[in-house]
Amino acid sequence: MSFDLNHKYWVSTRKEISQLLKKQNRLKKIDPPQEKAISFKIFSELYVLYVELVNKLTFIYHNTFQVQKRAVVRTLVESATQQLMKLKDELKELEISEYVYIDKALIARKLTPRDLVIWRSPQFLYRRPLDVQNILADNKLYMNDEEREEKAAKDWVPVTEAVKLIQAQERARRARVYKANIKYDKKFLKVYQRSKINYKFTFKPDQAMSIPVKRTIFSADFIKSDESCEDLRRRDDGADGGVDDEENLNILRNNAACKIQSLWRGYRTRKIVKIRKRFKEELYGMKKIRKLKRPSQNQNDIEDMYKKEMLKKKLDEDFIKLINDERTRLLQVRCPWMMEDISDHIRAWFKEFYEKTENFHPYPPPVKKGTVLVVIDETMNPIDFQQTLGKKPMTKEERKKQRDKEKLEKRKKKEKLKMVLMKEAKRRKKLRDQGIIDIGYELASSQPIINMEETMETFAKDWRDVDEYLNKNHDPIVDWVTEEQLAKIHQEVRGLVDEYMRVEYELLREALAKDRNEKYKRQKVKYPKEKKKKRKKVPKDMTADRTLESLFKELKDGGIIEDVARKDFDEFIADFNFVADDTRDEDNLTYVFHIVYHFKLYIQLYIITLFTLSTLGPAKGDIKMVIQESMMGMGEFDIPKPKSILLIGPLNSGKKLMCQIIASELNAVFMNLSPEKTYKYADDLKYFLHVVSKVAKAFQPTILYIEEAHRVFWKKIPPEARDIKPKLLGSSINSKILKPLKKQDKIVLIGTSNMPWAAAGGIKKAFQKVLLIPKCDYGTSFLLWLELMTENAPDDMKEHAYSALARVLQAYTSGDITDNVKQTLNVERRMRFKTEALDPHEFLECFLSKNDPPIFPPEQKLMDKFNKWFGKSNSLQKARNKFMAAKLAKAKKK
Repeated sequence: MSFDLNHKYWVSTRKEISQLLKKQNRLKKIDPPQEKAISFKIFSELYVLYVELVNKLTFIYHNTFQVQKRAVVRTLVESATQQLMKLKDELKELEISEYVYIDKALIARKLTPRDLVIWRSPQFLYRRPLDVQNILADNKLYMNDEEREEKAAKDWVPVTEAVKLIQAQERARRARVYKANIKYDKKFLKVYQRSKINYKFTFKPDQAMSIPVKRTIFSADFIKSDESCEDLRRRDDGADGGVDDEENLNILRNNAACKIQSLWRGYRTRKIVKIRKRFKEELYGMKKIRKLKRPSQNQNDIEDMYKKEMLKKKLDEDFIKLINDERTRLLQVRCPWMMEDISDHIRAWFKEFYEKTENFHPYPPPVKKGTVLVVIDETMNPIDFQQTLGKKPMTKEERKKQRDKEKLEKRKKKEKLKMVLMKEAKRRKKLRDQGIIDIGYELASSQPIINMEETMETFAKDWRDVDEYLNKNHDPIVDWVTEEQLAKIHQEVRGLVDEYMRVEYELLREALAKDRNEKYKRQKVKYPKEKKKKRKKVPKDMTADRTLESLFKELKDGGIIEDVARKDFDEFIADFNFVADDTRDEDNLTYVFHIVYHFKLYIQLYIITLFTLSTLGPAKGDIKMVIQESMMGMGEFDIPKPKSILLIGPLNSGKKLMCQIIASELNAVFMNLSPEKTYKYADDLKYFLHVVSKVAKAFQPTILYIEEAHRVFWKKIPPEARDIKPKLLGSSINSKILKPLKKQDKIVLIGTSNMPWAAAGGIKKAFQKVLLIPKCDYGTSFLLWLELMTENAPDDMKEHAYSALARVLQAYTSGDITDNVKQTLNVERRMRFKTEALDPHEFLECFLSKNDPPIFPPEQKLMDKFNKWFGKSNSLQKARNKFMAAKLAKAKKK
């Protein structure tokens, strides 16, 4: 991105931040809203504003290279993201659900739920150390241009061989067609070429096949074979020689021109109408254009991102070098003068007190930062000091009583403050129990907002005289470095000067005591206590003699580390629930996974569901958004995240696909800890877990994946599964894998399960967050059919067929639909599109007749079973069920 665009973007974003902070300052002064809907509206509006702000700030941050400015932008983007997640947590508490619907706030900003997606890979990627990333990138980061060209040439060898194979197949096909087209006349010794060839394309499953190519056309005849065209066939070039009259010839030419023009204009108009219709269909989401993606696009983006990181690292190194050089220069040039100035100032302080009091003020101890107290005028003045000279020194008992009195007063103030805070907390809790949130307090006490305000104030003060636009070479501001280093050097030098000036002070006191014939007593010096460093027990490293590269290769050879194909969140095709926000009850709750207790309301919801082809529960797009938000903590910034996630749902609902997408989007190392992978390490489990933990932390971000995680916690192991020892990791997940993880570690455990009720209670303790992937709703089903048919049969089916397929086959899972399209639209069937049109009934036949046994949608009893288990394992859903049960009981009493 150009420097000019980034600068303009930064200027406009600063204005938006100022407006947002002003709005929050106004909200801090309001009284707590009595209605829950008002609180929800305020938080939802703020959430939408923060989503837009975070998107802009992240874009600016990753294109900002100037070191001092980058630190400012980083603080802003990290604080804004933290506040965004806090607002989302508040909305979840108000909604009592993982899924939040804020359609009214989106409509006010003219946005859609898709605009709330803040995941922008690779902008949120965690930056590995360049040496570690170089291991994963096959040494591409440190290659020169020649080595890159050689590597690229090696990568293109398989593509070249594939092109040669395709060309050989095509030449052989043309030769077969040409041979079938030749007719040899033995009587007249002539060779004829047939006008029509009956050549049929055949394909065998076990035959090495090239890509489908266009059939060769040997002849073309533009004259129809009708009787009306026979006269045209018999005519030759001189057939119109009878028209001698020039006027008739001109009339004939004009008529012909008008006919051609009218036909051309009609064709052009129809084409424009068709293009406009297609544009509208694409705009409304009824049709889609097939888009070809570059397979290595994401990898190239990641490499470009790391190249930017290399430039930032170089600028950081230059900045550190500048600091060291400037510090050395200041120590050589300014330090002697600085020491002399400090000494003169302290001596003048001695002289002032001696002239006015004929005594010396006690030298400030190092525990109180020494003579800094003199500079900031926190010592006694000569008059106050003169008054203390006549007083008798306090005895030990009096000093003890004074200390006890001060401690008692301090304790009383502390307890009083604690009581006030407790009273305020109880008041807020009482309001929260009633559904009332003190918005002013929540915003005023938010640390991310405080950080943003302080950062913007500092930026406005420090950068007001700096023209950022002129600094296109990303040079650091040297004057700031000089000021900062001068302050640090002054603080260090003052400590040294205090030491030898204290010696001079004691000599003066000793001389004064001799002149007065008094006993000299040296002043005690109180130094600050050094903090004892807690010695943490460092666990013994079982692989201290091994390199990280060798450990990585060991796990990869053992099948634990798997290569994940490039996938993004767009491949998890899903739509959002656009109806939920219109189904709120008197408590401002949407009807997601709870009982409708009022008959009239039930009828209204049924009508909405029937005519909008939507569901009342969360859609797959809502699940995708929750997962993306949970993965925000796996990026560069310090954002809270769950240590473990469990995805539950019926077979072929997209659970494993989502795990692979997460790993691909995060550019994470994918470790498969499923029982069929880990059973061979049963003899040395301790060593295996140590290697997994060490490699995961070194190469983070890392995804630890367990397929069908209920097997690890099986209540009863089936006889056929005993060979793979499924419960091998069951007792180690909490203690050996999750417990050692710190908040800043970019490691997450993700499990999938299609039978979570078959597991013991340990599975709920092992996974912090449980998410249920529901059945396909109409919107998701329509998008799925539209995407798959666009990729496999772009223009072969009418528009209404997509909607009909989505409605009829809505209950099937996304995996079943994908497999169906692959089986039905195979290579042989696609080659027959021109002669045999595609019939939507073929997809239904594939489900019912081409598979043994036939494939049916998941039963409602099974989904009810999933919902019941999800309601017991997800904390928010459990609270919602409890709230709705109490509400239902209250309604029955009435």
